[in-house]
Amino acid sequence: MKNIKYTIILFLLIGMSSCSTTGLKKDPVGKKDANFENIIREGKREPLAKLYYEHGNFINSRQFPPIIRAQDVLNKVNDYLIIDIRSKDAYEAGHINGAYNVPKDKVLDFLKTKQKAAAYPKVIFVCYSGQMASYVTGITRYAGFDNTYVMLYGMAGWNSEFSDILKKGYGTKYSDMIVKATEKSETLPAHHEEEVGHKGFHLEKLPKLPAKLPTLLMAERAQTLLSQDRKSFLLKADEFFPDYKANPTKYQPIFYLNKIKYYVAHIKGAELYESRKDLSLDGKLTDLPTDKNILVYCKTGHTGGNATAYLNMLGYKSQNLMFGANSFMFDLWKQKEWSTDVSNLINDFPIVRGAKRTSGKVIALAPKKVAKTSKPIVKRKKKEVSGGCG
Repeated sequence: MKNIKYTIILFLLIGMSSCSTTGLKKDPVGKKDANFENIIREGKREPLAKLYYEHGNFINSRQFPPIIRAQDVLNKVNDYLIIDIRSKDAYEAGHINGAYNVPKDKVLDFLKTKQKAAAYPKVIFVCYSGQMASYVTGITRYAGFDNTYVMLYGMAGWNSEFSDILKKGYGTKYSDMIVKATEKSETLPAHHEEEVGHKGFHLEKLPKLPAKLPTLLMAERAQTLLSQDRKSFLLKADEFFPDYKANPTKYQPIFYLNKIKYYVAHIKGAELYESRKDLSLDGKLTDLPTDKNILVYCKTGHTGGNATAYLNMLGYKSQNLMFGANSFMFDLWKQKEWSTDVSNLINDFPIVRGAKRTSGKVIALAPKKVAKTSKPIVKRKKKEVSGGCG
């Protein structure tokens, strides 16, 4: 009986790590020598950050963040497990054919007992605009599910009937909270000067979590986080900026993209944490304060949502900024041609109305035609969506 128990736990841990090893530039540190069964047998209380780092380091992999486009979902809509986490009323107003309506706090149980995730090539989370689903996707990934994805821009991108939330989410309202950089040296925060290896990990600087075996801690932590209300992990610009102005020491904003965009403009007081690099034990993870709210923002909110899930699993108090930089400096980024053209994101794919989950098989439609531009066509190597949508 004990061997069966250990085998199940071992399988779960391997499942957690397998999502991130494909496509890595090199094998994660410690992966070859890992013995999960010994970790369980010996009762080792490994910090989650160390466990995640040594067995996949998904936060820094090429598969991060796990995003899928609406067109790709439509093409495989009959094969994927689609979970709509919106309210019952929103679901009945129109949903993707075959999608299950599951509240976020019931997602883990649903994937374990109702429709098992392993039976599908991909599990797709859908919400209003992709913001909440990004967070739920991140939590499920770090809870052990290796095939969960967020659908880019949610129902707002699936059908124009639901696109108002996307159009209203972009703006330039808080320009007084933006610092425009002129020289790199003026804005770039200090990096670690020491070379960080296994002996350089500052595990004592991590948030304190209960001393439990990793599998138990992951499961309980994930369920706790998925049961919290929206403001615990996702803030609108109109919620964050007024509070940040009134209480500047309450938050530590981090700009989770790259140096080039950080140099152009960022939120006052924000520090640069480069995506797929700095939020790791071999990066600047333990530089984050444990006594402040970590406000993560990226370009659109999708990467930020997944990163916020990772930080909260580790015990930080982190919140994602809804729609990211597009929510408060859309025009500035538009000048640089970095802003997202909303008109090219919205499709008119079929929906099912009412409580009925499905109306039968769906025939995949051709991709939406994009208006021609005068710019020359540059051929580039095709890339995966994961990691490229901000």
